[in-house]
Amino acid sequence: MVDKPKGRTENLIDGFFKLCGKVAGVIGKRTEKHRNAVHGFNERHPRISRTIVVSVCIVVLGALIVGFTKPKLVTVNIDDSNGITTTQYETTSMRVDSFIENHQIDYVYGQDVIDTELYSGISDNMEINIRKAVQIPVTADGKTEVVTILPMTAEELLKELDIKVGEKDIVEPALDHKLQKGDELCVKRVTTDIAVEEVTTDYEIRYVADYSMSIGKTAVVQEGATGIVQNTYDVVFVDGAESSRTLKETEVLRQKQDTVISYGMNISSGIPSGLQYKTKISGVKAVAYNFSGNPKGAYGLPCAYGTCAVDKNVIPLGSLLYIEGYGYAVANDVGTGIKGNIVDLYMEDSRQCGVWGARTVNVYVIR
Repeated sequence: MVDKPKGRTENLIDGFFKLCGKVAGVIGKRTEKHRNAVHGFNERHPRISRTIVVSVCIVVLGALIVGFTKPKLVTVNIDDSNGITTTQYETTSMRVDSFIENHQIDYVYGQDVIDTELYSGISDNMEINIRKAVQIPVTADGKTEVVTILPMTAEELLKELDIKVGEKDIVEPALDHKLQKGDELCVKRVTTDIAVEEVTTDYEIRYVADYSMSIGKTAVVQEGATGIVQNTYDVVFVDGAESSRTLKETEVLRQKQDTVISYGMNISSGIPSGLQYKTKISGVKAVAYNFSGNPKGAYGLPCAYGTCAVDKNVIPLGSLLYIEGYGYAVANDVGTGIKGNIVDLYMEDSRQCGVWGARTVNVYVIR
């Protein structure tokens, strides 16, 4: 077992007693003529002699204790990577280790660095500097290791751990960041590759007007077919997982073909030959309209081509009509703006509405 080195106080006390011995020897030589008298006194009064010696030692030792226990000013600087914290203490501790313990100084033996020997004595206006170690989790290449370090930058720690960083790799926090308590150092490996994929492109439905076809009729002019496009991407992977991709090149392998439907725009006048009807209403204002969803009208049928909205006081709901230029229609709905000789004709889309617009026609009530 190795004894702890003596501190300043122990050395001073040992020196004091050695000095006392030397002084006693000198005094003994110079007062040899009184030695016999003192010796005789000791023999005649041994108890008094011992009391005198003990009293003198107590006085001297008391003076030493008072001198050493006088409070001393100590300044402690702690660098904990967030900055340096300076605190001053008044202490009666005699050694650095007892000072740290008595004042609960934030110091961990074996990890933190202190610029003073732990067993050295405390002196007035003494300054102690401590650099705190921090624990940093380091993640790289799928592994995480917790290391205890003194304050340093992320780059310095990676070099110390011999972790190589590629040109495209991501380091969080940044390489020049000074690591501190609570930080986690992470190296993300970045690689790139090229990906090729084929994508099916849907065809669209296009409508074209046919002025030779009666309004309300449609015909498929061209059937639709899907297309195929080959896309080439630059793909970025972070730690093996895809992070992003950028379109580099597109090649059409097969052109898509839209479906083309023609719709009739020929608005004829007059009525079919031999049409049987109950009532003819002349000078009716017919207005085209359309809205999405095909809700049901007041009569109960879905609003679609071949239905119309009427003033039910003029044309009863459910009546079958023939409207010049439009064709057959069922009186299916009403409207607040439809009063008197007005009908709203449902069209399939806004294009048909634009062609029809509003016009005056004859309406035949068939039943």
